Amino acid sequence: MIISQTRFQPPSAGNEHVRRRGLLALLQRSGLRRLTTIVAPAGYGKTSLAAQWYEMFKSQNAQAVWIPLDPEDGDQSRFLLALLESLQKLLPDERKGSDANSMPVASLLSVLVTRLRRIREPIVLFLDDYHFAQNDATESLMAKLLAASDLGHVKFVLISRSPPRFPTSALRLNSELKQIGVADLSFSDMEAQEFFGSRAKKLTSEQISELNQRTEGWAVALQMVRVLVNDNMDSSAILSSFDGSNAEMGRYLSEQVFSSLPEDIQHFLTESAALPAVSRPLIGAVSGQGNAVALFNRLGDYALPIAVLDGQGTWIRYHPVFNSYLKEEAERLGIDTREILRKAAHWFESGGDCDAAVRHALLAADATLAAQIIERAGGWRRVYAKTRGGTALFQTLIAKAADINLADFPLTTLGLSVINAKAGQLDAANHYLALAERAAATMGEKLAQDLRVVRVLLSLYTDRWATTADLSALEADLSQDSGMEPIHRALALNMLSYNFLIRTDLERALHYGQLSIRSFRDAGADFGAMHLYTHIGQAAFFSGDSASAADAYRSLTTEAQANIGKGCDLDAISHVLQSELLSMNGDRQAAAAVLAWALPHLERHDTWFDLLAAGIMAQQRILRLNGEIMAAHAAIDSARSAAKRRGFDRLIRLIDGERAALLLASGDIDEAVRYAEASGFGAESVNSESANDFSVNLRGNVPALLWTRIYLAQGETARAREVFDRLITRQSQKLHVPRRIELGFLDIRLLLAEGDEATAAARLSEMMLSLPVADYRAILLIEGPEFGSRLCQLAASRGVPDVVMQRLKHLQDVVVGPSAQGSDLLSEQTAATGGLTDRERSVIRLLSAGLSNKEIGRKLDLSNNTVKFHLRNIYAKLNVTTRTAAVTMARDSGILF
Repeated sequence: MIISQTRFQPPSAGNEHVRRRGLLALLQRSGLRRLTTIVAPAGYGKTSLAAQWYEMFKSQNAQAVWIPLDPEDGDQSRFLLALLESLQKLLPDERKGSDANSMPVASLLSVLVTRLRRIREPIVLFLDDYHFAQNDATESLMAKLLAASDLGHVKFVLISRSPPRFPTSALRLNSELKQIGVADLSFSDMEAQEFFGSRAKKLTSEQISELNQRTEGWAVALQMVRVLVNDNMDSSAILSSFDGSNAEMGRYLSEQVFSSLPEDIQHFLTESAALPAVSRPLIGAVSGQGNAVALFNRLGDYALPIAVLDGQGTWIRYHPVFNSYLKEEAERLGIDTREILRKAAHWFESGGDCDAAVRHALLAADATLAAQIIERAGGWRRVYAKTRGGTALFQTLIAKAADINLADFPLTTLGLSVINAKAGQLDAANHYLALAERAAATMGEKLAQDLRVVRVLLSLYTDRWATTADLSALEADLSQDSGMEPIHRALALNMLSYNFLIRTDLERALHYGQLSIRSFRDAGADFGAMHLYTHIGQAAFFSGDSASAADAYRSLTTEAQANIGKGCDLDAISHVLQSELLSMNGDRQAAAAVLAWALPHLERHDTWFDLLAAGIMAQQRILRLNGEIMAAHAAIDSARSAAKRRGFDRLIRLIDGERAALLLASGDIDEAVRYAEASGFGAESVNSESANDFSVNLRGNVPALLWTRIYLAQGETARAREVFDRLITRQSQKLHVPRRIELGFLDIRLLLAEGDEATAAARLSEMMLSLPVADYRAILLIEGPEFGSRLCQLAASRGVPDVVMQRLKHLQDVVVGPSAQGSDLLSEQTAATGGLTDRERSVIRLLSAGLSNKEIGRKLDLSNNTVKFHLRNIYAKLNVTTRTAAVTMARDSGILF
């Protein structure tokens, strides 16, 4: 995109504008700051002041650039291109990069920063009408530019109706922020006198001061009065007409300005008043005046409060006060403004601007027309259209849904269903789906295909399982309908990828995921394509390919932040999934930092079961590895509330399983048993095939897995082995890699409890050589340091290959750090406690006081069997066989003091 350099000329700051000497002097005295904001509503002279400041810089041969912005600059690429183009005069040797249009946002930002670094002297960038481009995406770019320490010579002046939303506290603390607001911009009496100048011959100084007080220094009102003042008007009549209300005064001034205009211009203004913005082609299409374009071109001949929205004056809008009067005048004259808005809606639709078409239809209070436009544009497919998606389109329609016969617009109704599901409004989503299903009964197979794919999509948000028949029907639709609309095809592939993922059919999940992302890209629907990184990344993660998973999540982060904005739903999703990778790899600090904002965001916004499950499991993993048991319980409480609020029953079950496992890991065996029984994980459920099917339980516990650990903790090794073996043999599908590692370590723990060290050593060697345990090291670390130490002893005593020993050491060294000799894998804390848990140290203290097992149980609220279990663990860790020897060893080693 090449932008004419004439765009970068500020409006005149000459004799027609009052010189804001006081403000300019203040700005001069305060010196240049990294950021100056000039913020006020329309009509306060923001641009006039900034233009005078700009001229002052130019007169001093300082480097200053004027950059007017418009709504299209809200796109990150357009915003960066505008800034790049503005620098061309200062860097004439730079290529005029016509290829910049094809650059991604990250590359454009890099080019901009590089060029700004090349400018050695201080430079001031004036961003006029910044509010037009202001959104999360452009705000994040501004924040990056202002945070760059090597761009301290670049100063920004933002002229806007709304203050910046990016963080400014650091700039304020460093005295690098200057803010000009309404109080500063309101005219003083002296400035008002100067503003009227020779045009106020019939107004005394006192009258001007009185007028300025009544208008509260509102520049546009004063400008309107100045237009009225001439030799034939009674100055006293002007002042006596107002009672001090800005609204009434604005209306009076508008009437006076309007009445002095030629009749054809009056008609043009009233006819076009309903339009939010006016352009030559638009007014030519909707006006009843054959010379409407010529009239548009004449508007500049009159002193009218009109804002130009683009550099060439193609698009304009009327000042809000003036516009309000024009609308009232149009109504008085009987002009059918709704029909004009409907014509505008059709004009925008014919140009492919569905969003603008719907906006004008709704302004015309014609919700049916809005629904027709969306239906013709593809209905629900618009949700995934373009780069940022089309969710806003349907959100504006939801409030008007009651005025529409939705049975006539099934594709639009499906869009309302999808939008409500994404917002977590599941009852509303099901309501709109039911309406579309009733309409489909009479509309043929084509709509039935749309229903199938949206129904499967809703199963994702409502946490219902799509049936095998649903998936087979989707595959049949894809194979039989070569003319399927591209976004429809892409979403069908997306749903197949997701549903095969949650069934642990990882190869098919990856296959359909890659096809879907290509289909979305081919349709120009980047918003839809970004979602595929979640499925592709998880499929890679469960396949044991952490590197590919990390690549997918990084791509999602980059594209979501560039196309939608930092902190958006997809950005949070990418970070939650990254936290799962980081926590599995043992990087607890980085994972915790990511989750701190991303998981709460997902609990409130667009998400589905698997993403919340990934975040909650990562959170529990981090807290358990840190030994923060109480924090882990508090996190479970919060997660369970979020799951209940969203109606995710599967998530509630997963969380309950984690609670029981947490109680067990902290030594509260009896409470773990009670909780398991109360939450549907009772001992009888170990025989349920569906409840123990790992292929549909990608994360967390199943009953048989939990009870294997419970029986092992209670010393009932034979029962633990029986449940474990039955669990493994009943699996009909290949286990994913993290689950194979988890079960492998549990099998070794069972073998050690059974005294079969030879088989345990063989299994350990097999695991360490055949599975990427290093990428999922948290699975081992969460088993506890004593288990890791036991594995090292096993490896050393059984002569496993050196590579196995070295890998085993490395897994633990990464977290606890190697000892001085490089052979002691226990941390200082573990060495100081003999590897005993908090509960085991409590038991040994009571044991040293001479208490019996029953007395210890009463003191600690433990059953007799649980006390025996703790004693067995204590004997094993201290390498003793009697109570007396355990107490003696604990005292000698400093555990008791």
